Amino acid sequence: MNDSDAVFADDDGVLFVASNSIEDVLKVAKSISSVERHQAESIQAGKKLSEQLAFDRYLTKRTSDPSYTFRRHLKERGGAIEE
Repeated sequence: MNDSDAVFADDDGVLFVASNSIEDVLKVAKSISSVERHQAESIQAGKKLSEQLAFDRYLTKRTSDPSYTFRRHLKERGGAIEE
């Protein structure tokens, strides 16, 4: 860590970011925020988060394949927000 690095913090934790990665981190944060805002708007419109994430489909697939992770399920649906 040096003087040009950044520290971001909220109720969920703290993130230390090297100065050469700040723009990339902010880009990902904006994308995550957009997805979460859309999910919240859908919930307000009456669509449960479990429906948005096809959670029943995940549980069905997980039953037949215990190695199938929720992260993989989201990634296959195009809903993995961390990547």
